[in-house]
Amino acid sequence: MPGLFALSIHPADYSGDFLEDLFLGTFYHQHLGEAYSGLATRAGGQFHIRTHRGLFRSTFSSDLEGLAGTEGVGYCGSVREPYLTESRLGPLCCCFSGNVANLEDLLERFKSFGHIFTRSDDIEIIAKLVAQGNDVVDGIHKLAREIEGAFSLLVLTRDGVYAARCPSGHWPLVIGVKEGAVAVASESGGFANFGFRRVRDVEPGEIVLLSNGRCESRGRVPESAVQACSFYWVYTGFPNNVFENVPDSLVRKRLGAALARRDVQRGFIPDIVIPVPDSGRFHAIGYHQEFCRQIMAGTVQRVPLYDELLLKYPYAGRSFIPRDQQQRDREARIKLLASGEDCRGKVVVVCDDSIVRGTQAQTELVPKLRLAGVSQIHFRISNPELRSHCRWGKTTKKGEVLVDRIPAKEDRVKFLGVDGLEYNTIDDLADAVGRPRDTLCVDCSLS
Repeated sequence: MPGLFALSIHPADYSGDFLEDLFLGTFYHQHLGEAYSGLATRAGGQFHIRTHRGLFRSTFSSDLEGLAGTEGVGYCGSVREPYLTESRLGPLCCCFSGNVANLEDLLERFKSFGHIFTRSDDIEIIAKLVAQGNDVVDGIHKLAREIEGAFSLLVLTRDGVYAARCPSGHWPLVIGVKEGAVAVASESGGFANFGFRRVRDVEPGEIVLLSNGRCESRGRVPESAVQACSFYWVYTGFPNNVFENVPDSLVRKRLGAALARRDVQRGFIPDIVIPVPDSGRFHAIGYHQEFCRQIMAGTVQRVPLYDELLLKYPYAGRSFIPRDQQQRDREARIKLLASGEDCRGKVVVVCDDSIVRGTQAQTELVPKLRLAGVSQIHFRISNPELRSHCRWGKTTKKGEVLVDRIPAKEDRVKFLGVDGLEYNTIDDLADAVGRPRDTLCVDCSLS
């Protein structure tokens, strides 16, 4: 999912560098999108926007001139945003994270009224829906009623930056502050590095306005059933992110520990536990820590070593993000390197967040471990079986996921070329997050 960042300052109270804070706040969302990046700012009544194809830091480090201002928004994601348009409400500059499931129906309806489209994508229809309101807040209310899907939204206007989270609270937005400045971001993990302190999450359905370095609530879209994305804790967020006051790293360690407890119960103790980097690291730490707790309690006699037999080349991209299967396969092929150590005869547990399509594990991960001499490979997957595509986002399509294609687990074991495969359950996931199951979206784990 794209990463969003918004900043507002009060020039008299703020002693920082506006562009530096806007730059860093956006940069710390690079892990959420690599294809496009963009910044938009307002200085008085003037709006300035710049977008690039490619990684944010490399494209914007030498291209900040002319973007100074007092309010701004940043974007890292899969399409060209922010999107600036003129409307009867004045200039609207929008950034969006989520999915408009009824996009085609909305496009056809607007076209029948004579509207012209140049992009025909989510962000263009969102801007048109917001512009139908009596003001921006009313427009966001209309947007929430019209679209089928989930969203987090930033709208830079003459008033400041409006930030809104959909009534289901599916995707995160968090508020941070420092002297004379306020920010809203998809994630809070980078805040401390440029002097911000996390205050709270934008609540489900809440609309806030950032203006003159302050944040105030401007209303709320009536809540539907709150269902925060469980996969955000498991995989999507950077490990130091805190979503709904629950650290992502803690959830991942708890999920790894749940898998280890089951292995202890069945009397299975591997020689080594390793992560699939980088996303599997905290899951593997949790798995290993649980064995440490068990040996201190006297329930096991030995503990598997924690090691890293797979290394992520740091200049490779994130293979989950690309929408094109060929591009995903290429990223998977180049990002993982096998350890140079001899692992002959070892029984290895491989911890990962999830198995989505399975092709990367089958064609890249498993062969690399076999070449390193690993005797037995046992997958331990923290997320419950992914049984369906995500209709709230854009990362998977219908019919793509492995469980949908190969329902029987024993057949998946053969397909992947491994010696064992275990998953957590939905109840394990709810326990790890520490929230009631009915407040979590687990649609991707349901048929």
